[in-house]
Amino acid sequence: MRHLLLPFIVSLILSACHNGRADNDRSDSSSDSTPDSIALRPTRAETLTLALAGDMMLGTDFPDESRGAYLPVDSGMHLLDDCRDIFRRVDLACGNLEGVLGHAGKPKPCYNPSLCFTFRMPEYLVRPLVDAGFDYMNLANNHAGDFGRDGAKSSLKVLTDNGISAAGLLEEAPYAIVEKNGVKVGFTGFTTLELCPSVNDYADLERIIGEMRPKCDVIVVSMHAGGEGSAYSHVTREKEVYHGWPRGNVHEFAHKAIDLGADIIWGHGPHVLRGAEVYKDRLILYSLGNFCTPMKMGIVGATGQAAIAEVTIDSDGRFRTGQLHSFIQQRGRGPVADKTNASARQIKALSEKDFPESALELTAEGKMNY
Repeated sequence: MRHLLLPFIVSLILSACHNGRADNDRSDSSSDSTPDSIALRPTRAETLTLALAGDMMLGTDFPDESRGAYLPVDSGMHLLDDCRDIFRRVDLACGNLEGVLGHAGKPKPCYNPSLCFTFRMPEYLVRPLVDAGFDYMNLANNHAGDFGRDGAKSSLKVLTDNGISAAGLLEEAPYAIVEKNGVKVGFTGFTTLELCPSVNDYADLERIIGEMRPKCDVIVVSMHAGGEGSAYSHVTREKEVYHGWPRGNVHEFAHKAIDLGADIIWGHGPHVLRGAEVYKDRLILYSLGNFCTPMKMGIVGATGQAAIAEVTIDSDGRFRTGQLHSFIQQRGRGPVADKTNASARQIKALSEKDFPESALELTAEGKMNY
């Protein structure tokens, strides 16, 4: 009987030894064959926080360059003192550059000075933007072409040469992509100026978002549109016209952009604050108004109210939470922190009036809940 069991026992021992070697070999092989591309792949953050501001025109040396009557003191380095900490602490800080940066190009014709303004910021005024921590500046607005295409190209070059991404020019830079914490964020801008993608042309909107969507995790669409001034604080959901100038249907445009794949709609242009809503889990800020326009622009009453929207989204663009920071502008000083929260309260009131169906909740202190 023993001689019959012996071969069976030997077979079990050999089988156990073979299986042990196979396990060890598999473990070693798995360890040695890990691709470098996987090992070095950046971790994609679960959330991203952006700070969004409205119109910024830090000062202009046109038309009287010799006197510099419309330029800030100390090269503008103190204009953003009250808000610098916000821009520096977020993942991405963004603003709308209302005017030309640099001295290229020729001024546009201006037939009615009471309605026509021409803004040219000396190149050195990029320094306060860099110092404040701006990552992106929108160029799609009605003052991007104050000095023609050459002036618009100058703004783009000065910004990008100084490490600030920019977009919103139809031919030169319809969009820009900024990667942060493993998340690729695409920015584009629309307005009514012929040098820029048009807020009145949904073919532009569909084409540009279509190009961006495969390349980006998140898409932010800037919208410089709507009538101008305190009479235009409300979103009418109709086409807006200002002094005969078609300024778009901002409600329709914003919803269309999200339907096409946008994640945040960032509005400005009316020079006053407007309401906000959430549509398909995406945030729409209809206008953040003026933000830093301390020279040669109206900053009295409603046009002097300023805000920063600090917005947290997930890595797929869904709105999570936010905070509206209130400021008030003072001539020559830029935005000053407002402890009364007047801007936040104004956006809250307009949101509740214009978008009662929205699930976005705003507090008088500026908290944005959803």
